[in-house]
Amino acid sequence: MIRNTLSIIFLLVLLSCQSQEANNQAAPDPAAQDTIAIAQAPQPAPLDSAYLIVPGKSIGQIQLNMPARQVNLILGKADSGDAAMGKALSFWLSKQATGQPQHYVAVYTVTDFGGKKDLPKVQQVQVTSPQFQTAKGIGTGKPLSAIRKHFSNIRPIAYYQNALQQQVYIYDDQEQGIAFEVALPDSLCTAVTIHPKGENMADIYLPLHPDITRLEQP
Repeated sequence: MIRNTLSIIFLLVLLSCQSQEANNQAAPDPAAQDTIAIAQAPQPAPLDSAYLIVPGKSIGQIQLNMPARQVNLILGKADSGDAAMGKALSFWLSKQATGQPQHYVAVYTVTDFGGKKDLPKVQQVQVTSPQFQTAKGIGTGKPLSAIRKHFSNIRPIAYYQNALQQQVYIYDDQEQGIAFEVALPDSLCTAVTIHPKGENMADIYLPLHPDITRLEQP
């Protein structure tokens, strides 16, 4: 009788151990699952270089200090523009879909008559399409708060009123060579401009807005 009782107890213990081992094998390790999830998470595709904004250097294929004739070879004939006294402002317009805003690329060139070659060269480039972004994903349509996270030195240098009667402030990061137009009341970026690093944009900002009001600099 005692032998039967011991046999039953031994059997129950054995079954309990086997059940616990099965549970241990079935239960996933949370840490391991997190590692797998991270490894399998899709990585964001790198931005097409044709739409990359590099502060103080280039937007897409258009680089600062590039000869104007090379810009024309890349973008083709400008849709509109104005030129006087060795300075020129040219626009290339996007094809406008029904109900969609029309974007543009604006290139400002200046001729250095005191240089060895009197050739107009790119001094500023401005874009309004959200397709153009920095390596960190900053471009038009982004809020001012997001822009500040990557360009902590931006400061307002001027403002103007756009066609929608919105107040638009121009924020410039002089050190990095990039400026953002931010419309109120939503504080969303409507245009991005690159310029030579260290250049004072308050003095020679892209001449798009004749009614621009410059802010006093500290």
